[in-house]
Amino acid sequence: LQVIKTDLFRVLREKWGAKLHSLIEDKVFPVVGDIACDSLGINSEMKDEMCREIDIIVNSAATTRFDERYDTAIRINALGTLNVLKFSKQCSKLKMLLHVSIAYVCGEKEVLILEKPLHYGETLNGGSQLDIEVEQKLVEETLKDLKARNATEKKVTLAVRVLGNERAKIHGWPNTYSFTKAMGEMLLGHLKEDLQLIILRPTIISSTYKEPFPGWNEGLR
Repeated sequence: LQVIKTDLFRVLREKWGAKLHSLIEDKVFPVVGDIACDSLGINSEMKDEMCREIDIIVNSAATTRFDERYDTAIRINALGTLNVLKFSKQCSKLKMLLHVSIAYVCGEKEVLILEKPLHYGETLNGGSQLDIEVEQKLVEETLKDLKARNATEKKVTLAVRVLGNERAKIHGWPNTYSFTKAMGEMLLGHLKEDLQLIILRPTIISSTYKEPFPGWNEGLR
């Protein structure tokens, strides 16, 4: 109901009036979940029903802050994507998993960038090997050290943000966001097995061009 009230649905509200709410209820069934959790944080009864019925999954969940805390970005953009893949494999009717990534997993280049998959462990600078488990352990050790030094929450947040950007640049990515989104792609490609997977890499998603009306945008920072 909160989403329907946004300006994006203005045209539909004008067209359908009081009927819009029932129309949406017939087509949309919201489920509370969290991709950072096992089974996406969905209770077992609901999960079983979803796994029996779902045939297409679209995953656009992510933290999009360029300098997000490294632990948060890994948990959502990398491991959260892995949780979506695990859930997808349990869906008996699944025809496709569509994962929304970002064009900047390819880094910053002033050339034509070919659409090719990222292989697990690949880096953009070619001079290092990426091990996601090692990155996780590095974050854990950093947090443990900060706790031992009684660092304030503000200092912890700053330190872990700096760590993410440093690790991204070491491996050739411009920021924590594109780096951890690349990790998510690697995990999907490495572990998908025979699951039908499509990865979209949009650039900056801006305002609507035409429908439902020109210029709509939300969440600009």
